[in-house]
Amino acid sequence: MPLQADQVRAATARALAVIFLIMLMDIVGIMILSPVTAYIVQRYNSDALTVTLLTASYAAAQFFAAPLLGKLGDRYGRRPVLLISVFGAAVGYVIFGLGGALWVLFIGRIIGGITGGNLSTASAYIADVSRPEERAKNFTLIGMAWGLGLVIGPALGGALGQIALEAPAFAAAGLSLLNVLLGYFLLPESLPPERRETAHLRVRDLNPLVAIGQMARKPGMALPLLVMCLFNFAFNAINSTETLFLIQKFDAQPWHIGLQLGLLGIALGVVQVALIPRLVPRYGEKNIAFVSMLGQAVGAVLTFLTPVFWTIYPITVISRGVSGFIFPTLTSLTTERVTPQEMGALMGVTTAIGSLMSVFGPLWGGAVFDYVMPGAPYWTGAVVYVLAAIVLARVRAAPKTA
Repeated sequence: MPLQADQVRAATARALAVIFLIMLMDIVGIMILSPVTAYIVQRYNSDALTVTLLTASYAAAQFFAAPLLGKLGDRYGRRPVLLISVFGAAVGYVIFGLGGALWVLFIGRIIGGITGGNLSTASAYIADVSRPEERAKNFTLIGMAWGLGLVIGPALGGALGQIALEAPAFAAAGLSLLNVLLGYFLLPESLPPERRETAHLRVRDLNPLVAIGQMARKPGMALPLLVMCLFNFAFNAINSTETLFLIQKFDAQPWHIGLQLGLLGIALGVVQVALIPRLVPRYGEKNIAFVSMLGQAVGAVLTFLTPVFWTIYPITVISRGVSGFIFPTLTSLTTERVTPQEMGALMGVTTAIGSLMSVFGPLWGGAVFDYVMPGAPYWTGAVVYVLAAIVLARVRAAPKTA
């Protein structure tokens, strides 16, 4: 029996290593576009709202598709859904790189959004192979992947963008195709047939609002999901306009943006590797998430007020670094409220919520940027962060269900 247990642990460690590599390359592919997207869009339209609409189109497509992909993962397994999602991302990047017109850029991002269930499927995969007491720790793999991806992706995108603005999109497509091969040959299925959902899919399952409503009605789930909504709204409103804000206020160049995002990645990596394993067991998920939310608010205000560009770097490292606490803590607060058979549905719902706020957040950010003032997304976002912290304070702990 000990030998069997050791073999299971070794197999789990290998699976987690492979899923980490897949997530890392996927995030590098996402972030590789960040230093150049605004410059590409400005070839066709200079409005901030147009830039944010491109982000919103990806998020809207993902919003409608993510809950269905989550349910398909619960029914047919994580591996096939993950492979299809990653291949769809490659197709979307190629179309975006070809460009030639604004509508082509939108089609590329919409295709990527429709098949954009890779990270939520990877999250469900981690939950599948993790024991309940290890989930919060294993979910930090997602943050670690984001941390490294935020270092490698923007740096690589900034460098390739100096050669050609389209080059990062084709590099992202190559990474996605590499992920398809990695997943096909090295990634085992995490959800055995006996643990899969057996209920037939219904037409109502195609409606993401129904899926969100069903999940929100579960005991103790509504407030954590509302916190996710508020956090993602403010976070996306700020992030979608930040490059434009820095260009307009400080005449920032692509390499400046790449360096800023790279420092953010380093900060996230430190948080995930060194701080979460020490602080979360000591102070609890809820308390850490509460303080982190307030830290985001302070950072947004400081970014808005800073008079010189170089101060953006330490503000980014400190304030955005604490955002690395939020995903694993909020995810842990939600996963303890569902059964293993509902894990894919939960991840689909949380992805859909993030996607919906990636529509409304950037639209809000672009609108107030254009019609109020360029710094408006920051101080309005700070208000929403504080509101999220207030709601989070009302969340009650739930017993483990799995």
